Amino acid sequence: MLEKIKKIQGINNTDFDSIIEGYISSCKLDLKAIGIAENKINSSDSLIETAILTYVLSFLDIANAEMYASSYNIQKDILRHLTEYMEVEE
Repeated sequence: MLEKIKKIQGINNTDFDSIIEGYISSCKLDLKAIGIAENKINSSDSLIETAILTYVLSFLDIANAEMYASSYNIQKDILRHLTEYMEVEE
């Protein structure tokens, strides 16, 4: 995810890697907090990757932050309603 985000933002150095990785981790924790299964969060699932991307861009792209934050909230709500993404209690 780090490299995808850097490419989208046109970042060609490692100066912001730890900041971006922190945002990625925060997003994964946010998804886990709403009940998304950890195996889905850590997979290469395109819906999860898109959610992570929009979450991170809501912090990195100041000009479009509100749009990305709104998009992330919609994606999170959709994921929360898909039973195959939810943590199964046993």
